[in-house]
Amino acid sequence: MGLGSGESTSVIAVFTPLKSSGNAEADFTAAWTQVVRSMPPPEPIYDHTSPVGYSGRYGSVYTPDGSHYVHLYLLEAGSSAIPVLVVTVDRRTFNDLQSAISLFVEGVRRAPLRAEPVKTTVALADLVGEWRSGGESSVNYVTSSGAYAGSSTVAHSSSYVIASDGSFTYHFAGVTNRQTVRGQGSGQVELGEGFLTFREAQDRVNRYHIISSQTALSGATILTLLGDAYEPTPANIGFYGEKWIRERQ
Repeated sequence: MGLGSGESTSVIAVFTPLKSSGNAEADFTAAWTQVVRSMPPPEPIYDHTSPVGYSGRYGSVYTPDGSHYVHLYLLEAGSSAIPVLVVTVDRRTFNDLQSAISLFVEGVRRAPLRAEPVKTTVALADLVGEWRSGGESSVNYVTSSGAYAGSSTVAHSSSYVIASDGSFTYHFAGVTNRQTVRGQGSGQVELGEGFLTFREAQDRVNRYHIISSQTALSGATILTLLGDAYEPTPANIGFYGEKWIRERQ
């Protein structure tokens, strides 16, 4: 698949799967040798995780003459390892295209499974059900001498239950170290102009850009939203995008 045009054209290619050895790093090296051929494998390589598609490894290098940026995903799909190669003119172009690239990579399926189109718009009927989102982070602190000096933990979870008439209820819980915050509410869903809006009875409004909706390997639906305080750029989607999950119905 090509993205862009002329000298700035980028290419995504899916190659014939290799037989998985059970060692993802060894599989990556084998796939790189078979697919890229002209350059040694990159070091280091990194874990690729996805709530939608296959997990695996990835790594990237510039070509020796610096004219192209070469990025390989190796997706572990049961007994198969699927190489997905991305070639762009530079790392900046890759970053600019990363939202589209990620949607493509997360949608790759090993037969007999079939890839499903990514939705970038949704109707009310697509939203009916219970959606959950959450996250956590933990930081350890040390003194200048390296001694342990404490830690900080932040975690949150939210759920929205949306009915067929557009009404919703939500629950929220958050923890900052030992302090817990809880909330709940209800209201009406509004859709329009690429936005999903949750309007509560007290006229409190949460408004999101609708980025994408995909079906995960598990059959769950993954809805990616971005708060309207941010422009829907690839960088903002990568840093601030929220993944909302509705389990298979």
